[in-house]
Amino acid sequence: MQEDTRIRLIGWHPDQMRALPVLEDEPNFRLRQIAAWIYRRGATEFAVMTDLPAALRKELSRRYSLDLLPVARDLRSCDGSTRKLLFSLVDGLAIEAVQMHEPRRDTVCVSTQVGCAYRCRFCATGRMGLKRNLTAHEILSQVLVVRDGRRAAGSPGHFNLVFMGMGEPLANYEAVTAAIRVLGDDYGLGIGRRRITVSTVGLAPQIRRLAGEPFAPRLALSLNATRDQTRSHLMPVNRRYPIREVLAALAEYRARTGQRTTLEYVLLAGINDAPEDARRLSRFARDCDCTVNLIVFNDHRGNALRGSGPASAEAFRGAMLPHAPTVTLRQSKGQDIQAACGQLCIEARPTGSEE
Repeated sequence: MQEDTRIRLIGWHPDQMRALPVLEDEPNFRLRQIAAWIYRRGATEFAVMTDLPAALRKELSRRYSLDLLPVARDLRSCDGSTRKLLFSLVDGLAIEAVQMHEPRRDTVCVSTQVGCAYRCRFCATGRMGLKRNLTAHEILSQVLVVRDGRRAAGSPGHFNLVFMGMGEPLANYEAVTAAIRVLGDDYGLGIGRRRITVSTVGLAPQIRRLAGEPFAPRLALSLNATRDQTRSHLMPVNRRYPIREVLAALAEYRARTGQRTTLEYVLLAGINDAPEDARRLSRFARDCDCTVNLIVFNDHRGNALRGSGPASAEAFRGAMLPHAPTVTLRQSKGQDIQAACGQLCIEARPTGSEE
């Protein structure tokens, strides 16, 4: 089979399309028409774009592709609440994305890298190391595949997006911000910035840089400890950006953008779930005006850590409630298909499709 050498147009914002062959002399309204067809209407071929001149449609078809990433495997949890999609990449690598069903709306958990360089001890993705960054096309493909599936099933309503899949989003800053721009733009998917959350291990310079972007999504900091010694043990990145520095960056982000920020905290038995941890975490939340999202550790192969038991987790939450602004204890979904928080990991190259 001959390799498709056409440029993938998905991932380009209409303002950027002017740099592409054939489109450099097109008026702004034309570029926005093309973007609306691709992102809002889900066009899979240029021939359906009937408000474009026929000659332009023909030339676009010759030079550009509207293909999304192929789905190599589609797994569903036993309770039907979670769907995990394995996407094949052109270089033989693979990534995972997760769709979670909620009573009011779905949430899509998106990956931004193949693997991750930060090797947090509680996260399976870190075992892979970093293979490479994803492109804006590869990031948006995950969202569009889920969106198109929802439409086909008669569920075109709103959904939330969380950049909490494989990889560190702020370590792939350019592609992630390019994708978010398309996601939020009126000529893109039109997803409100309050329905997009970026999670980070705490790259302080990138947090401050993100605060200056016009879209300013919600931001979540994966904190997971209240002392530097413990956090450095769990998250080596803390040696470079310790707790005080990342909390200061988070507070600056909140002040500059007005967006809600969240402290994510994975509860690990005997490591970070003591009463004094709850008190310190409450103080951090007050000082930064953050919500707190507690997550009991999800077990995965090759990891000796243990999550806090139900009673310990509830006691930790109860100890925080009188002092912290808002505290939630997340109910994990998809553990039976290794789709819960911290469980995403590609052990080997996908060998085929599976429904």
